[in-house]
Amino acid sequence: MTANKIVAVGWNYRSHLSETHAKMPTEPIVFLKPMSAIIGDGDSIRIPPGVGRVDHEVELAVIMGEDARGVSIDEAPSYISHLAVANDVTARDMQTKAREDGNPWALPKGMDTFAPLSDPVPFDSVDDIQDLRLDLKVNGVLRQKGRTSLMIFPVAELIAYISRFMTLEAGDILMTGTPEGIGPLLPGDEVVARIEGVGTLRNPVV
Repeated sequence: MTANKIVAVGWNYRSHLSETHAKMPTEPIVFLKPMSAIIGDGDSIRIPPGVGRVDHEVELAVIMGEDARGVSIDEAPSYISHLAVANDVTARDMQTKAREDGNPWALPKGMDTFAPLSDPVPFDSVDDIQDLRLDLKVNGVLRQKGRTSLMIFPVAELIAYISRFMTLEAGDILMTGTPEGIGPLLPGDEVVARIEGVGTLRNPVV
């Protein structure tokens, strides 16, 4: 599978809104991450010098199987081919300043190695993508847990909304938001993100 872009969604769990002091969105908050941010299971998350706090964010990633443009909510699931575990690594200090200044999040979200992704599994191997447990541990300590049933905007609604404005092309990756429990990563840490039925993503931090 070859992707052209990563389309990510912010603030898609109510519990995450409170911990980041964000307002309830009336429509999905959409941003892009570059393909150069992708690493795989076992690869290292690299924190550039001088960046400040860097956080983990476990997320369900949806991989498109064919081009989706202007699709309905009912049609949306038929455009999905695979699922994966994702970690939307974020330079939090930089993102906070960008939010305060009204600037985009491209740099704090899009640094090299800031999009770890597990090996994909077929979409039809999972019974219900809106009832999956997510969790993330750092050095064996549980930091994040949640269920995809708690999304503000379910996956099909995200695909329908985004495809009104931009084509989700075959192979594109949609990262669907993170539950509460975001926290800092430090060199020497090991991050393990899991989603039941989808897989496990393990990355050291350097």
